[in-house]
Amino acid sequence: MLIVYITIISIGVVQSIVLTLAMLGKKNEADSTHKWLVALCLLLVISLTEGVVDIAGLDQQFSHLSLLMLPVTGLFLPLYCAYISDMVGSKLKGALLLHFTPSLFVFLMTSPFFLLDSDTIIELFNGDMQDTYFDTLTSITLFLLLIVTIFQGGYYITTCFKLLSSYKTLIGEHLSFNEKISLTWLKVMTIGLAIIWFMLVIIFLTGELFSEYLLITLHVIGALLVISLNIVGLQQVNIFKKLRIDMHKLTDGSSSDVEKEKYQRSSLDKALAEKLCQSTLKFMETEKPFLDNELSLSSLADSLDLPPHYLSQVINQITNKNFFEFINGYRVQFSKELLLNSNDTVLKIAMDSGFNSKTTFYKAFKKDALMSPSEYRRLKK
Repeated sequence: MLIVYITIISIGVVQSIVLTLAMLGKKNEADSTHKWLVALCLLLVISLTEGVVDIAGLDQQFSHLSLLMLPVTGLFLPLYCAYISDMVGSKLKGALLLHFTPSLFVFLMTSPFFLLDSDTIIELFNGDMQDTYFDTLTSITLFLLLIVTIFQGGYYITTCFKLLSSYKTLIGEHLSFNEKISLTWLKVMTIGLAIIWFMLVIIFLTGELFSEYLLITLHVIGALLVISLNIVGLQQVNIFKKLRIDMHKLTDGSSSDVEKEKYQRSSLDKALAEKLCQSTLKFMETEKPFLDNELSLSSLADSLDLPPHYLSQVINQITNKNFFEFINGYRVQFSKELLLNSNDTVLKIAMDSGFNSKTTFYKAFKKDALMSPSEYRRLKK
C-alpha cells in the first residue's frame, strides 16, 4: 500500500513541476496572478517531495528537509489567499510582508536546528533530548506553529471563501454569462486546503508531528489536489488567465469609488427610475440585445446612453433581479418562441437565444418554466 501512496504523491510532484513550467511559460498573461501560483507550486514540490521521502522511510537521511517544512507550512495559506485576491481583482489587507512574518519568525526559531546533524534532529523530535536547550526551543516552536496555523486557517480560508462569493455576486450583477469564468475549481481547491489545515491542527494538538497515517493522508490529499488541478483546470479556457473582471469597465470607475457610486445612485428617484425602466424594457423588446452571448452591464448601459450604476439600480429595484437573471429571462422567453415555431434542435435554439452553453440554457429554462425545453415543446405543440 505504501507503494501506492508513494506513486500518487510522486505524480503530484511531477504535476507541480509541470504546472510551474506552464506558469513560467505564460509570462505575458496575468504576471501578478501567476507569480503567486508559481510560488505555491514550488512549495508543493518541496512539501510533496518531503512526503515521498517520509513514506519511503528516508526521513532520517533527509531530516533537514522535514525540518524545513515547519516554516514552509506557514506560507501556503497566505500565498493561496494572495493568489485568489489577485484573481478577483482584490488586494490582501495590510502590508504584504505582514502576511509572511509569522512564517519568517518560525524559520528564525528553527534555524539553530539546521546546524544539527540528522541523528540529533531525529532524537530531538522523538523526545530523547529532554531538559535541553533544543528541547525547550522545540516546544516553543511547535506551540508557536500551532498558534500560527490556527490563526491562518481561520483568517485566510474564510477570506478566500468570502472573495469567491463576492466575485460570484459581481458576475451576476455585471455579466449575462458565467461559463468562461467558472471558479468551481478554486472552491474545490479551497475546500481541500481547509481539510489539510484541519488535519495539521489535529497533528499539532495531539503532539504527533510525524504521525504516520495523518501525514500520509495529508500528502495524498495535496497530491490529488494538484493532479485534479491539472486534469480539470487545464480544460478550462481561462485557467492560465486572470479571471477577474475589469473593475474599471464594469463599475464605471475604480473599486475605490464605491461610496461615490452609492451617492450617485441616491440621485435616481423613483419616478425617474420607472421612466428609465420603461425605456430599458422597450429597448430590450425592439433591439433584442440579449442575443449577444457576451452582453455585459456596461455594454448595455452604453447602448442606452446610461451610467452603468443607473442601469443596475433600475434593474435591481424595478425587476428585483440582478443583471444575469434579467438578461437570461429574456433569452428564455425568446427560446420559447423558437421551440414552438421552429424544428431546430434544442442546442441550436439555446445558441440562437444568446446562451453560451446547453447546460446554462437548461438550468435557466427549468427555473422559469419548471420543465425542460423538450417537455415544453412537446406539451405546448
